[in-house]
Amino acid sequence: MAQQTDTAEHHGGVLNVNQLKYIAAAFMVIDNTYFCFDMVLPSWIHLITRFVAPLFAFLMVEGFFHTHDRKKYMLRLWTAAALMEAGDVLSLLLLGKKYQINDNIFLTFAVGFTIIYLLSAAKSAEEAGRRKLLRFLGIFMFVACCILAFLPAMIGDFTVGLEAGMQLFPLILILYLFYGNRKKQIIVFLIWNALFILLLGGVILPGPDYPTMAEWFDEFCTNSDGLVFLFIPFVLLYNGQKGSKSSFNKYFFYIFYPLHLWLIHIAAFFILK
Repeated sequence: MAQQTDTAEHHGGVLNVNQLKYIAAAFMVIDNTYFCFDMVLPSWIHLITRFVAPLFAFLMVEGFFHTHDRKKYMLRLWTAAALMEAGDVLSLLLLGKKYQINDNIFLTFAVGFTIIYLLSAAKSAEEAGRRKLLRFLGIFMFVACCILAFLPAMIGDFTVGLEAGMQLFPLILILYLFYGNRKKQIIVFLIWNALFILLLGGVILPGPDYPTMAEWFDEFCTNSDGLVFLFIPFVLLYNGQKGSKSSFNKYFFYIFYPLHLWLIHIAAFFILK
């Protein structure tokens, strides 16, 4: 089933999907190393990696509109999320609470993809009742998962939540709703990002709790989740092309993401223990 193609302008872009994916993956390794090794690296490391998750979210929405089989894409994300979650539980048993893996961005992307899948299905549904049901399910899932992302649940020593959901779910929805108009996507997102920073404390501001600018900057870098907009320059560099469609490029992130986390956490287990 052929899907809608992007009508946005990509003039001047120099990077395709694969190149953006590998750039994000490299910085993802740096960021996860920073946290896993007790933040022995300088704090600005975390600051310069704030573009990674939103850039992957952007590429996922691009994939939603360009894939020939949305159901298969969605199943792949949910399968990866389930396997990653099982691996996280296993890491708790093998590495202990201190070195366990809590990350599962696959789950966030699977939920985000499902939300826009439901909303898209509602648009094309012929029966009014089915349209309303699908739209309700999409909106309900969006709200419920934003709450779970903001207030994760704990089951013993295991955290049940949606990694970066509060930053990524609104972004995914905005990219979907304004797909085909890059300017509107960016403007609406920037408005949301500003509200996120102002209302939800997405960044740490200078104040009496930080006697020196160096101490404030260190805290600012560590707690910089509101700086989601840092992915925008990469969007502007995007040329609208996928690049090579080899199986390696298609499945690279599904393998690399859990593999790099396991290698980093195992290394920390033996080196820092």
